[in-house]
Amino acid sequence: MKKRLSSRALFALASILLAAANIVLLAGVAANRSGSPESLTILSERELQLPYRLHKEDSGLALRLVWRSLDRDPDEPADQSGWQSPAWFTAKKLEALGFKGADLLRQSDDDHHFQEPLPREVFLVLELDGPAFQENLRRAENKRAREQRLLSVDRADKTLQANYDRASKRLKSEGLSRSRLFVIDAGLDRIKLRARYPDRGRFILVKGLVRAGYRGKREKRELFGIISALSTPRIQVTRKQRAALDSLLAREPNGREELQPPRYTVRLAYGNRLEPWIVEVQLIEPEGDSIGKKQAQLR
Repeated sequence: MKKRLSSRALFALASILLAAANIVLLAGVAANRSGSPESLTILSERELQLPYRLHKEDSGLALRLVWRSLDRDPDEPADQSGWQSPAWFTAKKLEALGFKGADLLRQSDDDHHFQEPLPREVFLVLELDGPAFQENLRRAENKRAREQRLLSVDRADKTLQANYDRASKRLKSEGLSRSRLFVIDAGLDRIKLRARYPDRGRFILVKGLVRAGYRGKREKRELFGIISALSTPRIQVTRKQRAALDSLLAREPNGREELQPPRYTVRLAYGNRLEPWIVEVQLIEPEGDSIGKKQAQLR
């Protein structure tokens, strides 16, 4: 007959296991942050957003990393919610990431039996305020111009007026408050990706999940890639850093308006393991028509 452990022994064992887990966690954090950061970027509230609401029972605070990608439709500005299917994520790119495109297309002749392969973790390249963002601005400008031309034909049409107003608002939000962070590439070799995108203040390498999708039927079926999620979609804020953010939440509990400029910047680092941490949070204080930075840096 096996002898049962006493409650004191069970408590001691649990304490040992907890301590061991904390040691492993701290060792991982130390390894990730050793040496120079893999990337060090200054983002704003446009890219690192506060949660929509805080739960009273949750004492932690994490910022959501908002990223986007250019759609295949050259007339449409980028969305910033849910999974993304960038224009560059073609069947050829899927093959480079280890997906067997030809095998997938031969799996079945009907749509009901197409088996999507399991997602894969790959390295993704995030570009801050670069050509992808500028192209997206151009698309938003073109869309407003198209709606303006349509409205000029019949200014009494309420639908055309609503479309124009919506496109105008979208263009303004693109320049003022929407994320400037775009996924522009993916790969399996981190070293090669960093060599291709050497600017560590503008290009961030992250881990993310991708999968294969398809459009069309049978012989016209076309494969394309989908970015399902980043491996670290939220970044924790330390107790010292969140003081300024708590003040914002207290003043505006319902969050930032769509056309409101960013209220803070964040110096964000990624380490050897491509795990992020916040180095600094800095409030942005409006001064008339210009924006000045409050010099109380929270580390």
